[in-house]
Amino acid sequence: MKIKEYDEVDSWDVLHLNLMCLGYALTPERASLIRMLDRRPFPFLAIYAVEGGTVCGQVGVFRLPMITREGREDIGGIWAVCTHPSFSRHGIASQLLEEAHARMREAGLRFSTLGTNRYRVAHRLYASQGYKDFICPSSAFARAEIVDQKTNLRADHAHKEDLHLADEIFRCISLGMLGFSVRHEPFLSMMVEIGDVDLKTVFLLRHERELVGYALARNYDDVLRVTDLLLAKGYEPSHAVSALARESGAAFFHITLYNQSTLTALQDAGYSLARGDWATFMIAPLTDDITIEEAKTLFGVHSGRFLVSWMDMT
Repeated sequence: MKIKEYDEVDSWDVLHLNLMCLGYALTPERASLIRMLDRRPFPFLAIYAVEGGTVCGQVGVFRLPMITREGREDIGGIWAVCTHPSFSRHGIASQLLEEAHARMREAGLRFSTLGTNRYRVAHRLYASQGYKDFICPSSAFARAEIVDQKTNLRADHAHKEDLHLADEIFRCISLGMLGFSVRHEPFLSMMVEIGDVDLKTVFLLRHERELVGYALARNYDDVLRVTDLLLAKGYEPSHAVSALARESGAAFFHITLYNQSTLTALQDAGYSLARGDWATFMIAPLTDDITIEEAKTLFGVHSGRFLVSWMDMT
C-alpha cells in the first residue's frame, strides 16, 4: 500500500470514494474551492491509501485555530475518514491516521481532534488511536406552547451580503472566551460557499436595530432544529428561540448545542433537557507530556469560557 496526497491521485476516484462511503460530493471543483477559501486545511488537503491502482482510503487534515489559557494555539483536525468497502479490516484507516499524526507533529501541533458519533464503529477506531471524548453536546426540546412567548428579539433570514455581520458579532461575543473563540475570517460566508452551511438556515438575531446574535435553524417535519445559537450577554436564549419560532411556524423545537449555560437557561424556561448526546468531539495528545485532563484544563472546558460549535470542528 502507498500513501499519497490529493494531487497525486485521480480526483474522480476520490469523488467516487467519498460518495460511496460518506455520501459527500468532494468534486474537483469543491476541493479547489476549499483550498481557495478555507485557510484550515493542510496544503495537501488529504492523504490517501492506494492499493493496486485503487484509492481505498482517505483522511483529511486540518489545522484549527484555538485559544487556550496560555494564548493562541493551533491544533490538528481530522475529517472525512473513510475506507473503500472492498478493503475493510485491512488497517487502512489506522495507517492513514498514524501518517496524519506524524505530519501534525512535524508541523508542531500538540493535539489532534475530530467530531464523530459514539454509536459508530469508527468511534472504537479513534479510541484505539488515542482519541478520547472531550466534550459532547446536549439537547433541549419543547412544544410550541412553551416556545410561544413574548420577545423583544427578531430573527431575520440572512442574505449572502449580510454574513460578515455574523462574523462581527461572533468576534464581539467571543472576546475573553477559550476554545474555538477565534476564526479565520470571512468564516460563515466561506462555510456557505463551500456548501457546509445552507444559507437558508442562517438567521441574524436583532434587538430593535442592534445585532445581538445569530442562529442556524431549519424546519424538518414540523420540528425546528436549531444546531447553533450565539447570543450576546443579557439576552435570553428562550427569547431567541421564540423569535425563530415566529419565522418557522413549527410545532416542536429541538436545540442541540455544546454551550451548557445556554441549555440550562432553556431548561429554566421550561424546555426538557437531555444532557450528553451521541455526538462527540474527541481529542488525542500527539506528545507524551500532556494528558486529556490537562488538555481540558488548558482549553478551559469546565471553566464556563469554552466556546465551540459544530462548524469549528472537523
